[in-house]
Amino acid sequence: MGKILIIVSIVLAAASAGVGFLNRSNLLKTKEDLAASQQETVTVKANLDGEVKKYVEADKAIIELKAQKQTLDSDLAKQKGDLSAKTTQLTEAQSKLTEAQAALALAETDKLSKAEKITQLEAQVAAAATIQQAPVPSEEDKARITELETLNAKLDEDNKNLEVKLVSLQKASREKETKQGLTRVTGRVLAVNQAWNFVVLSLGNKSGIESNMEFLVKRGSTLIGKVRTTTVEPATSIADIIPASLARGLSIQPGDDIIYQISQN
Repeated sequence: MGKILIIVSIVLAAASAGVGFLNRSNLLKTKEDLAASQQETVTVKANLDGEVKKYVEADKAIIELKAQKQTLDSDLAKQKGDLSAKTTQLTEAQSKLTEAQAALALAETDKLSKAEKITQLEAQVAAAATIQQAPVPSEEDKARITELETLNAKLDEDNKNLEVKLVSLQKASREKETKQGLTRVTGRVLAVNQAWNFVVLSLGNKSGIESNMEFLVKRGSTLIGKVRTTTVEPATSIADIIPASLARGLSIQPGDDIIYQISQN
């Protein structure tokens, strides 16, 4: 009986050792699985943080792109408005140029007509001068010659007046073409002196600017007022602010746009 108890004790001890060994193995494996799981959790969290950061950056980029789009839309609307105004000014300038060209053509036609009359009268005077068979011209011939000479002098004067008018029309036509080109020139206000009521413009005589030219001053689509150039340099100009033209509650500021205004003749 004692031997059996000893054997049973040995068997139970062996079984207990085996169970302990298995439990220790399972515990070690469980610890390894837990460590792996924790590492995987850290990796997943790091990846998640990275994705969240990317999302935040993407959201920020979208906001910036929307702001840029709004700015571009505003600039596009301004450019469309400026283009419409310039198109209207160009149409008016072309209409005036057409009128000037028509007047010039009429003046040239009139000049040719007067020139033909002068030629005819000169021929008559020459013919009258060759008729000197009689030693003394009759009173009628003298009166005719005097009349022709008077008419010839008047036609000469008319011809000179027509030439002066033609030069004036040609000059006006060139000025119209120059002003038409100026409607495509825009600039900005560089500086403002409120105390002395003048501004500095970004355009000079290299852009065709001259003294006593008027410019509209705009901020976006809002008309602020008008200025008139007084001193012109190669790349800049000084212009007086026209007080009566300023919009109520507004004043000209650096950065405002300037647009040449064609004077209405």
